[in-house]
Amino acid sequence: MLTRPGPPSPTARPARPRVLPCPLAARARVSNSAGSPGAQHPTSPTARLPGSRTGRSEPTAYAGTVIPEPVSSPDFLSSAALSAKIRGCLLGGALGDAASGTGASSGTSISAHTQLALYSLDGLLEAIEWANEGVGADETACVWLAYLRWMRGRGLQLPAAGPSPLPRPIDSEPLLQPEGTGDAGAVDPDVLSALATGEMGTRQRPLNTGADTPAALVRSAPFGLLPYVETETVYKLALDAASLTHGHPAARHCAAVFASTVHGLLAPGATLRTAAGEALDRARENAAPDFTDRLQAALADDAAGTADRPSRASGTATAPADDDAAVIPDRMPTAEEALTIGLRAALAVEDTALEVAARKQPASADDDAADLAAATAAAIRIAAAAGGAPAAVVTGSLLGTRFAALPDADLEALRERTMIEKLAAGFIAATIAP
Repeated sequence: MLTRPGPPSPTARPARPRVLPCPLAARARVSNSAGSPGAQHPTSPTARLPGSRTGRSEPTAYAGTVIPEPVSSPDFLSSAALSAKIRGCLLGGALGDAASGTGASSGTSISAHTQLALYSLDGLLEAIEWANEGVGADETACVWLAYLRWMRGRGLQLPAAGPSPLPRPIDSEPLLQPEGTGDAGAVDPDVLSALATGEMGTRQRPLNTGADTPAALVRSAPFGLLPYVETETVYKLALDAASLTHGHPAARHCAAVFASTVHGLLAPGATLRTAAGEALDRARENAAPDFTDRLQAALADDAAGTADRPSRASGTATAPADDDAAVIPDRMPTAEEALTIGLRAALAVEDTALEVAARKQPASADDDAADLAAATAAAIRIAAAAGGAPAAVVTGSLLGTRFAALPDADLEALRERTMIEKLAAGFIAATIAP
């Protein structure tokens, strides 16, 4: 049972081991047609609320898995460092989304990509809150209910065959309502078609098996922000959440690799290249060899190109070159294309930053942060030009997690900044020990 986990001290161990919230829960926050809380939707025996014991015939692979305690606290970053990475990931992804051109007269604005990512965070947070109260909850069901709440908030009718989730605080955020954002219309049709069925897709029976658009990818970074758990847990959680709307193997595994890479960056001393490599190894273990081969080949080519070309760092600049991402024609990229473009643009920043750090005199922390923030802004623009908002979301999320250094001017222009910081603070309070 998850009860606000935190890193143990070298001399003290928790009285109970940490386990994930068990998906075989007896409760979930929904209402029936009469609006009474806690009721299951009375449709058919097979359409019972997934949060109930009868809603899933089999537990997920991570149900009730005991997570071994590490031998000492150095296995974890400090609470302050973890908090900075969580904020950096969410805000970096939002900047990538806003870089695609979505905006309003008062500044830049996020689209449905980031809205659904924030609802992914809130669904995961609801499962954690249940666990902190001593009640198991189905994480994927909580995320599904969160997506239904997002759908309702856009003024769309919920499916008659599905549950009616009770509202949560995020639902009242004005900037997440259609009239509060500069992008009221652009929503991936695969997302809407899946949610409109009223059915909860699973890894075993995913919805939209032909959908390989990047909508599941760009909402998956929050699953990687869950600290103190095994990366395999994160991988499977992201697979499950992607299966709610996107059943194509590449779309699901791209989402899981993205989340796992973010999670890998929460470890002390982790690099983006190492975290991405480990995430791809995990994809191979999860029966996605062809997908893994293609991404590993792309990253290998990128690494070779970085080693072969002359240094482009001048002084302290660490911005990637425009040739770090191949341009996709004027169409929506696939999930695999968006992940590849976004990851390569982010890796270019890290590679050059490490190169610069190895050969220059020590600089102040403020100077380094400013250089990385400028490089992050440039990488986001390059990814957006090559692969649109989905690729830019990947780049911004990864660099925000890796360096937690984001451009001040772009943050000031982001209309949803305060709201995202508030949601991040709530997640941090529930998951990270003070």
